[in-house]
Amino acid sequence: MQLEGIFSALLTPFSEDEAIDRQAVGALVDFQVGLGIDGVYVGGSSGEAMLQSLDERADYLSDVAAAGAGRLKLIAHIGTIATKDALSLSQHAAKSGYQAISAIPPFYYDFSRPEVMAHYRELADASALPLIVYNFPARTSGFTLPELVELLSHPNIIGIKHTSSDMFQLERLRNAAPDAIVYNGYDEMCLAGFAMGAQGAIGTTYNFMGDVFVSLRACAAAGRIVEARQLQAMANRVIQVLIKVGVMPGSKALLGIMGIASGRSRRPFRKVEEADLAALREALAPVLAWRESGRAASGLTG
Repeated sequence: MQLEGIFSALLTPFSEDEAIDRQAVGALVDFQVGLGIDGVYVGGSSGEAMLQSLDERADYLSDVAAAGAGRLKLIAHIGTIATKDALSLSQHAAKSGYQAISAIPPFYYDFSRPEVMAHYRELADASALPLIVYNFPARTSGFTLPELVELLSHPNIIGIKHTSSDMFQLERLRNAAPDAIVYNGYDEMCLAGFAMGAQGAIGTTYNFMGDVFVSLRACAAAGRIVEARQLQAMANRVIQVLIKVGVMPGSKALLGIMGIASGRSRRPFRKVEEADLAALREALAPVLAWRESGRAASGLTG
């Protein structure tokens, strides 16, 4: 299965007592399908995975797979600090029907470069699913270009999630490893990622405006760069407000505005206040107008 395209970094719905709202998963997945995206990336940063137990993460992987099988491509983020735990989640993802796994580097402790590289090799060796390395230097130790190329030489490592503003590294990686899949990771730079050769994108805001990025990708591929820039700018106005409000709680609030229950974020994330909701609604209005006009289907913005 080709794993290129637009993937939402799927949020995790919580109830007011901060338990995973397993009854809300189906509607959330249905909404993703309706946006026309290619797939979902489950259990990553946007899913608040690092605020969950291993059992909760495994249960959520199962729930999303059951709801999305045959309708969405499924990538499971199984990254943890401990290699043993990541291996356990990897096995669960394979049993649940995912097409690939992904993992952030082990963090917090000052792991050596050989230790980090060995961690990925062990995951790739043991996994029944292909592995996508998660390069996120703002939150973990980043990778040099030679390290990424070395990892991609493993037959079971097929790609990189490049959550970095370093577009030079992205382009050089595409040049050095042309058979690998590179996903742009920063939503606000999606067009730049495609311009530099990314074949896919994984992002938080695709949960509620993935159709914008599907159209952006189509415009970029067709050489309609002015239209692609207009779509990126429309999305970036929403992202600018999200950054002020808080990306995780704000994204859930935006889904709520659209009628998709996803609850609050787990503490220590704060609750969204009424003033925040007003700002989010104002930022979202052009996206909703664009969607309602039918231009989402055509990829046109003017």
